[in-house]
Amino acid sequence: MSSTSWTEDEDFSILLKALDEYDGLITAGMKLPSLVCAITGKGPLKEFYKRVIEKMHFKHVDICTPWLEAEDYPVLLGSGDLGVCLHKSSSGLDLPMKVVDMFGCRLPVCALDFQWYV
Repeated sequence: MSSTSWTEDEDFSILLKALDEYDGLITAGMKLPSLVCAITGKGPLKEFYKRVIEKMHFKHVDICTPWLEAEDYPVLLGSGDLGVCLHKSSSGLDLPMKVVDMFGCRLPVCALDFQWYV
């Protein structure tokens, strides 16, 4: 589960590469569950990544890229098993609000290394 504004602040090729490797492990015979990955949001790179995803032809991974109404967003987060945050702060000082949203819905988060200075 991830949310994004689909900008250069987030490199979704990292997630797509990991999902491709995961799909390959299952195809090779490893006993792992299939995955559903929801990436919510809208922004300038959304169509680019949708085209990349369409070309990947996963067998054991489904990716959806919905735009959600505000009241539906916490419901989706609350139904997930893991949140993914690929945001790189340009200032290095801000905690992405998506992480706060995920924590608020009790969703554990896997994120890029984030140096938080108080």
